[in-house]
Amino acid sequence: MIGRVKELEILSNACEQNESKLIAVYGRRRIGKTYLINHMFSEHKKDCLFFRFTGSYMLEGSVQLDNFVEAIYDWFKCEPSYDITNWMSGFNLLKKAITTTQTQNQKVVIFLDEIPWIDKKNSSGFLGALGYFWNEFALNHKNIVFILCGSNSSWIKNKIFEDSYGPLYQRLDIKIHLKPFDLKETKEYLLHEKNFQIDDKTIAETYMVFGGVAKYLSLLNSSKTISENIDELIFNIDGHLNKEYREVLKSLFDSKASYYSSIIKILSAKQSGLTQTEIASGLGEKSGSKIKDAVAELSEAGFIIGLSKLGSKINAKYIISDPFVLFYNKWLSGFSKNELISLQKPYFNSVMNSQKYAIWSGFAFEILCLVNIDLYLQTRMTKGLAKSYGYWSFVGNDEDYGTQIDFIVEYENSVYDIVECKFYNKEFVITKDYKENILHKVEMFKKYGLKGKYDIKLVMLSSYGCEKNTHYNALNITSNITLNEIMK
Repeated sequence: MIGRVKELEILSNACEQNESKLIAVYGRRRIGKTYLINHMFSEHKKDCLFFRFTGSYMLEGSVQLDNFVEAIYDWFKCEPSYDITNWMSGFNLLKKAITTTQTQNQKVVIFLDEIPWIDKKNSSGFLGALGYFWNEFALNHKNIVFILCGSNSSWIKNKIFEDSYGPLYQRLDIKIHLKPFDLKETKEYLLHEKNFQIDDKTIAETYMVFGGVAKYLSLLNSSKTISENIDELIFNIDGHLNKEYREVLKSLFDSKASYYSSIIKILSAKQSGLTQTEIASGLGEKSGSKIKDAVAELSEAGFIIGLSKLGSKINAKYIISDPFVLFYNKWLSGFSKNELISLQKPYFNSVMNSQKYAIWSGFAFEILCLVNIDLYLQTRMTKGLAKSYGYWSFVGNDEDYGTQIDFIVEYENSVYDIVECKFYNKEFVITKDYKENILHKVEMFKKYGLKGKYDIKLVMLSSYGCEKNTHYNALNITSNITLNEIMK
């Protein structure tokens, strides 16, 4: 269970308590939520009385209820003595199954998976019945671990966490936000679980395609190269991940999937990110609640993140933070079905030596660095000191031309890291022009971005480090970080 030690410990501790616990586990689709919980109670807590029911996408509420009753029979061999026509009766049947099956002092684990799919519009009374079951039976029973799980983080937040009129408001004991593997955990998984023999740069390239999504990484075949895996899984019309992007959006956002896909497409084309107003403009709309809600849902799903402009509480720019989403929109979204079928194979292997790939990989590497900010801070040994991270820009005036810093970290005591991310096949060579550009960024930041005291540190973060030449020395670089250091 790479990268999930903390979560296993939380679940294990919940089972040791002499009281019932209500737990929410949420996070991006395919991230391994179901696997985590099944692993926990099949390998570590086998003595628990375990029940699992999974909501089904696109099924009517009455069918979901029938499936719930069937699941109770499958797990407990308990049949109803009367027709189950509503969720209150369904949970009463579950209560009967538990009380007649449970041995003395046995811990009961109830796992409701993909809960947002069970009653998406809360039109069949599922949440009310669930709340009554928890408040009137499970809490008093004092020996139940109730786990609510789902990929639609926005639904869970709105219906469970924040709905002050809902039956479970402020009832949750534990929230587990399961996130993708970071770059270091991805390396451990690829080398030790999948048995790849690849270097750190190849691991980074793998991450820039699949992210740290456990399911996607599990599909990789170590007998093939990474590019062969990409061709087979993504660019093959019958590949496991060829339709994954559309299926993920449809399952999470339903009728809004097409609209949200349009927002993602606009953001994918803009490396420096866009504000909500700029996103609306790109869609030909006015900024308002529709865009605001869409951005919030995409953020909750882990597809985008907002980066604040340093020193400003407004003008947050949104960028694609999910590598797979970014990859799909760059390399796959433009192909029709017939074009994919007719692509010369292997396609991606030939692309990897192109200028187009070099430009994209530089962009994708910056995203990789931003979403692995914790690893960066650990490498810098500054994690406890960081206040925020984001971007800074200056549009220019009659006196000075504009510039933008894409990655800047602010620490306590007015210390700032300006981070330059470079993805190369060898040591990055700082040229005179590059040096002058960096010096201009620093000067404009000092002149227009800061007030009072400051201590600016220039950090290079690259595949294999920077060559030490006169231009490197002239920049007074504080730290020259390599991928290997980030992934140690």
